[in-house]
Amino acid sequence: MTISIQPYIIAGKQFKLVFDWLEEKGGYGYTLYVNGKDREWNAVSARGNSLVKGKSFDLYPSAITIVTADQEWKLTGTGQALNAQKEAITYPWEASITYDSSNDWLKVKVNVNSDQNIALQMIDGVEPELTIDMGLLPPYDRGDHVWFKTSINNPTKWNDEAYGNDCPAMYYYDSYYHFDLMMYFDMTDMSWMSRDNIARFLNYRCGFRRRYKPSPAYELGLYADGFSGYVFPAGEQTFTFYLKARKQLSSPTETTALKELMDHCLQLVPAEAEWPEKATDWEDFTERCTTDLMDPQCWNSNDTFDDFILNYVNGYSPAWQEAFESKNLTIDFTKSPCIDSAVFIGYPLAIVDAVKPNRHYTALLDRILAFIRTYVGHKVEDEQARKNSGNAVFRDGVIGTWQFVYILEQTWQIAYLKGEQDLLDYAQAEIEDVLIPLSRNVNYLFPLSFNMGTLRKHGNGDAYMVAGIYAYFMVSLYKATGKPLYLEEASRAIKPLLNMPVSSLSQEVFMFGLGIQAASELHKLTGDGVYKEIYEYLVAQNLRMMYWFNDNTKEEYQSYNTFAMFQACTPIIYPAFFENIECLARIASTLDTLEASKGLLRVFNHARKNNLYMFPQCLPENRHSSSLMYIPFENLGVLEDEKTGWIGQEIYGCGQVYQAYLMWEAFGKSSDRDILLLNLNNYKIADLNDVQHMGLAFIAYNPEAVEKTFDIVWTESAANRTVWISKHVDDANPSEISVTEGRITLTLKPDEHVYIKVETS
Repeated sequence: MTISIQPYIIAGKQFKLVFDWLEEKGGYGYTLYVNGKDREWNAVSARGNSLVKGKSFDLYPSAITIVTADQEWKLTGTGQALNAQKEAITYPWEASITYDSSNDWLKVKVNVNSDQNIALQMIDGVEPELTIDMGLLPPYDRGDHVWFKTSINNPTKWNDEAYGNDCPAMYYYDSYYHFDLMMYFDMTDMSWMSRDNIARFLNYRCGFRRRYKPSPAYELGLYADGFSGYVFPAGEQTFTFYLKARKQLSSPTETTALKELMDHCLQLVPAEAEWPEKATDWEDFTERCTTDLMDPQCWNSNDTFDDFILNYVNGYSPAWQEAFESKNLTIDFTKSPCIDSAVFIGYPLAIVDAVKPNRHYTALLDRILAFIRTYVGHKVEDEQARKNSGNAVFRDGVIGTWQFVYILEQTWQIAYLKGEQDLLDYAQAEIEDVLIPLSRNVNYLFPLSFNMGTLRKHGNGDAYMVAGIYAYFMVSLYKATGKPLYLEEASRAIKPLLNMPVSSLSQEVFMFGLGIQAASELHKLTGDGVYKEIYEYLVAQNLRMMYWFNDNTKEEYQSYNTFAMFQACTPIIYPAFFENIECLARIASTLDTLEASKGLLRVFNHARKNNLYMFPQCLPENRHSSSLMYIPFENLGVLEDEKTGWIGQEIYGCGQVYQAYLMWEAFGKSSDRDILLLNLNNYKIADLNDVQHMGLAFIAYNPEAVEKTFDIVWTESAANRTVWISKHVDDANPSEISVTEGRITLTLKPDEHVYIKVETS
């Protein structure tokens, strides 16, 4: 007699996992169902999926217990594997599945506990994997199916080959059953990953995969395209992923799908974050950074320059040294004047010096401006000599596109801010003679590098998001001059980004930030809804390149947190200080007119704390490479790229120390440092004389689990102005709040935020 075992149903709003007993497996396997357009439950996956896949990890629960009805389930079972001696072993495992009705995510957390290392067998594929067998491929897979499915795979990649190590999530839309599915993989939990098995994103991919054994079929989830070793570590190890599926009647574009995926991933960002043990605040770190920047380890001189700033402390960058030596080249950064450092620091430093006048800020700014004037003066002399000689090819050479455009933009910004006419004249000549002709020559599809003689692409590689820098630069020029040409150029550059392949834009991550600002400004200037669509899409692309995890794979990495940092560049697989701050400061500047989600505010909260780990001061002593504790490292080590500080202490990234200070503390500061006070005025300042009188905008957010009452203290010039608060950015009826001795008092519930506006004086 066959005994019928009732299935277990774990359901979301429009999807459910049905666990049926599988006699041949001795456990329960699940099938994914989605509520279809006819309101019938459709099985959209193959029957009998295991929670974890692989010869050593086909985990089918032998028992399922309902812990809390419709909310939490416990699953247990026994796994079978081989040890290092290839002997058969068993190990216990248990899992919890929890459903969050507030966001419709289903969380699956599996803990395995083997008392011996497991020898990975890699039979019929790489193991372990977290995939859903979706069954047979649809008919006409290479035609109809490919044409109309929508798939967002991660991590990002560049040049159609080299992957990053950023977004641990995927999206898939099925045009036959009319549903979409999203999965998010918690890489913080999965600390077992290593070069002894699978080194995370060196080989793991999130998304859609075909397979052809025994029949053409497909899978969705976390799968590996290779491996580093055969050892899965003993002890308690965790697999964690989130899942949701929904009825979706119409086919989404890739841009819509990416926005959806990032919006839903933001729902999973934890609110609370921890300060580094040695952290004080951004004001203190900024002042100490300024002192360090005046140190001789950051400067040098030669026959041409009496005084020039370097790119790295002591010109020390082992990574670049190795790269040059491998090409039989030599480079001595101590002898290389770095205009990048000067202009990247100069613009935000000038604003900080105006907001919080300080003799150290002024002294450093004067020194930097003197170098910029000299550097540009020599360039102008060289160009004039070329013209006088009639040598048309004197300016030939190859230059990185983003470097040229961004350095020129930053030079113009500091020149405009400080009224440096010679620098403005130089920048204007470059804009007219090089920048605009280059942009038109490449049809705004910017290359990785270009030839200065022909103003056309050189060699391989694209950098399409240079269009973001260019568009923002053009908007800035339009606002400064009122010339329609610049507005037209900005529009021509940024609109194509919306229709380019979704995985073609990832390169230098900070370029998204300028594109986001450009789209926001163009929307405000024109009212055209397409710019808001571009804005939302570029924000999603930017967040896609964020680190959505802390790296717990080695004890060394556990001395800092990387959550809410950004990958330097696909595929430069490390978190980088310059990019971390540049991305978020530019997004923050748009939130005075565009609503911030709770998840995005949580990202800012993690970032303002975790970015302090980039400073040697907050790292173990064995990570220090100089006596300057407040010049940030360019990189922190992670599993995929293991050497903290290998790139060097980035002097050129110190401009972002000032941007961070402006973003989080310079204009206003909370008496409780756990309260996030986000300044929305970054990049809004075009007249330093107006800094002490301009209107100010902020978001105050309580990320803590308890109610908080706190004061906000303004800069002295804003101390006695009228202050308004509201729940939403576009609230037509904000409430006035009393100002007492230059401060206001607020009370915020857990996870609550308000918008604050301080009137002009």
